[in-house]
Amino acid sequence: MFLKRIELQGFKSFADKTVIQFDQDITGIVGPNGCGKSNVNDAIRWVLGEQSVKSLRSGTNMSDIIFSGSEYRKPVNMARVTLVFDNSTRVFDSDFDEIEITRQILRANNEASYFINKTPCRLKDINDLVMDTGLGKDSLSIITQGNISSFADAKPEDRRSLFEEAAGVAKYKKRKKISLSKLEQTKENLDRLQDILDELERQIGPLEKQAKKAEKYISLRDKLSKIEISVLVEDIDQYNEKINQINKELFDIQAMHTSENVELLKQETRLESIRKEMYALDKQINELQGKYTKAMEENYQLERRKIEQDEKRKYMLKVADKKARQKEIQAMLEEARFEYQDRHQRLMQTQQDLNNRRNIVNDLKTKISKARYESDQANNILTQLQNRRQVLENMMKQPFAHQQGVRSVMQAKNSLSGVYGVVSELLIAHADKALAVNAALGGSIYQIITKNEADARNAISFLKRNRSGRATFLPLSVCHPRKMNEQVITIASTSPGFLGFASECVDCKEIFDPVKERLLGNVIVVDTLQNANETAKRLRYAYKIVTLDGDIVHTGGSMTGGVTKNQSTPVTMRQELDTINSKIEGQKIKADSCLNETDILTQKLQKENDAIVTLQIELAKLENIYATKKAKYDSILAEYQELGVDIEENAELAQDDLVVQMSKMHAVLDSLSLEIQSLRQSRFDKGNDAEQLENQIRLVRREMNSKQSQIHNYEMEIVKVKTQLENALNRLSTDYEMTYEYALTKKEDVEIESAKEEVIQLRQAISRLGNVNLDAPNEYKEVKERFDFMTSQKEDLEKASQQILAAIDEMDQTMISQFTDMFNKINAELDGVFKAMFGGGRASLSMVDPDDVLNTGIDIDVQPPGKMVKNIQTFSGGEKALIAISVLFAILKARTMPLCIFDEVEAALDQANVERFARYLSHYRGQSQFIAVTHRPGTMEQCDTLYGVTMQKDGVSKVLKVQLKDAVHIAKEEE
Repeated sequence: MFLKRIELQGFKSFADKTVIQFDQDITGIVGPNGCGKSNVNDAIRWVLGEQSVKSLRSGTNMSDIIFSGSEYRKPVNMARVTLVFDNSTRVFDSDFDEIEITRQILRANNEASYFINKTPCRLKDINDLVMDTGLGKDSLSIITQGNISSFADAKPEDRRSLFEEAAGVAKYKKRKKISLSKLEQTKENLDRLQDILDELERQIGPLEKQAKKAEKYISLRDKLSKIEISVLVEDIDQYNEKINQINKELFDIQAMHTSENVELLKQETRLESIRKEMYALDKQINELQGKYTKAMEENYQLERRKIEQDEKRKYMLKVADKKARQKEIQAMLEEARFEYQDRHQRLMQTQQDLNNRRNIVNDLKTKISKARYESDQANNILTQLQNRRQVLENMMKQPFAHQQGVRSVMQAKNSLSGVYGVVSELLIAHADKALAVNAALGGSIYQIITKNEADARNAISFLKRNRSGRATFLPLSVCHPRKMNEQVITIASTSPGFLGFASECVDCKEIFDPVKERLLGNVIVVDTLQNANETAKRLRYAYKIVTLDGDIVHTGGSMTGGVTKNQSTPVTMRQELDTINSKIEGQKIKADSCLNETDILTQKLQKENDAIVTLQIELAKLENIYATKKAKYDSILAEYQELGVDIEENAELAQDDLVVQMSKMHAVLDSLSLEIQSLRQSRFDKGNDAEQLENQIRLVRREMNSKQSQIHNYEMEIVKVKTQLENALNRLSTDYEMTYEYALTKKEDVEIESAKEEVIQLRQAISRLGNVNLDAPNEYKEVKERFDFMTSQKEDLEKASQQILAAIDEMDQTMISQFTDMFNKINAELDGVFKAMFGGGRASLSMVDPDDVLNTGIDIDVQPPGKMVKNIQTFSGGEKALIAISVLFAILKARTMPLCIFDEVEAALDQANVERFARYLSHYRGQSQFIAVTHRPGTMEQCDTLYGVTMQKDGVSKVLKVQLKDAVHIAKEEE
């Protein structure tokens, strides 16, 4: 059997699960009117895809097919029907030997489900499975009383569908319909494509011109960039070299200028000091000159008196007696001895003074040597401090020399958005807390603060693009302060040596307060490492603690400390520079003090040397005077001895004697003369020194003015070259997004002068291009690709249209051939079947339009025995039904159907025709399976198995199976 069984549950009147088994060729389903026997036919059609609620006789909604309850039964929530087919003959296009088709519907959501062999599927899958098998919901295999009654009355065109089903062209019609739909859709797509192509064609011309212009611009620009990058790098190298050379020359000139300026200040100071000394010397000389003049007047009076005394003695020696003469000579001898001894004493004293002065000179030389050594040492230390200051200033100008990534970002800061700066620049440490802050920040001092994460990503992309190293970025948008709780603050603030929190040791703009609090808010500052250990212990080693010396007690208790060879960082450099500047000021004072001391000692040495020269002159003068006085004394002594008088060796002159007064006055005059001469020599020397200094000052000022002019020229030249350098760097950064380091790797060997000329020519060529749409190549490419794609799509659609038309033609030919063949077969069988059903007569089929086989209607020309009827509409209902049944049997003869379901098709026939129909039905045993829903005894007699459908008072259909032979046997026993 092809249909092995039907399983019904909740479908219409079959509330309970019902299984109808088919194991005979002809199975009858019988029962009284209203028992639900036709629901079996409806169930089969529903499973096979019937969607019309009206055709299923079930109200207005598909959910109405679910058993809705009765007076004694509640409604159910689901209808489910399963058909099980034997597919061993491969009626269905499937590899399974048994096919199980299921459809169910739920009342809750009116949702239908379909299954093939218990696998969920679509309705389309079921339709495709049963197509051209003769089992379609509208096929001739399922014939109802309504189909039979309407067949004869139908228009010729309406009868055609039955013959198409028999000819097996339904699938071709469906495919043709789909193909025609595709063809129409293809035509619509072609129309839309053509509209798009027309629009693209209007765009593609101008875009092509713009694209060519842009490509030329890009070619020129790329060529320009390749050459200009090399030129810019070469220019930058030359600018840097020139700046270095100018800086070197400027440094040398500035050093010389500074040295000359210092020397000039010293010389001016020295000159001012010499002028003051000259003024003082002039004043002393004038004062001494006055004293000397006064002493000379007194000495003049004494000499007049001495001349008078000598004249008087000469007279006495001539006229006086021996005794008187002896007395005068005695007086003369005493005066000569006094003068002789006085000059001798002064000679010895002068010699002593000369020796003392010489000792003083030797002592001064020793002191000067020591002072010069101390001055050299002080100047050496000053030079070291100045060199260190220069190093620090250079480091502060380039604080990130060893941080390539940070340096690259900061150099390109103007071309990067949202870059504020480096932590060490934006958080300024207090001078006395620099080492502590430096230790607290650690590696964070080189982090770059950005506005947000996008700006940080952009800067990182810049570093990657230029291969310029790495850097760490701190976006303000994700920077949240780190705070300590009150308990920790209390413990820390009461710990020994507590100085505050690291965040309190720096100054910054208000916008960077979150950075300050994040990096330093939970770091404690104490004075010593010992107190840091004690504080860490109290806080259970949960916080970082730093000391003023930069020692660290880390979280967990580990410690870092000591001194590195070079621990200068951007944070500590300011403090160190301030310290160095303070030391330089102190060292300058010390160096100036040493220099002043050397100058003072040198001046003293010069003064002593001058005094020695004066004393040497005075000594030579005294030696001559002493020799003269001694010769005078010897002469008077010899004269006195001639008189034969004893000499009184110990005779002394009174202090008021003229000779004594004159000796004292000569001593005063000599002293004054010596002092005046010494002062005049000093004044002369000072004058010479002042004159030399003035000449030197004039020369130094002239040299300084010249160097100042050179310095100004160098500075102007540096500004000019730096401007050119910045312009070149900015062009690299702005035009090419390159750092100098990365551009250096792209430099090519070119002849610079010719390259510069080529750059000018390329720029002129670019300028002549005017406005350029750089997006044009991409736009043209996109439009061209779209145009080409659309063109290919159009060609494909046109090709597809041709293929569809060819397929439609092929299907038309197939359908014409199959329909004509099947029509002829059915027509050939119809006459025989008709005669058997009517007991004679004739019947034939004809095409309304033989030239249009695909659409022609079908006419039936019949003539029962003994009648001449030209219009089929004049037949009775029974005759029409019998004609339709004849056509059906003719179709079954022409094409064997695996399954036929008759739903009271013989209802309009009389008893004789029913029996004739039933007997003819038995001719098809072994060829097709028949399921007959009937209540006519004649039909029942031909059934092998009968299923009786009854309905109790609860409104639920029940099925009872009876074998025909058993029913006959029971009937005979009852008789």
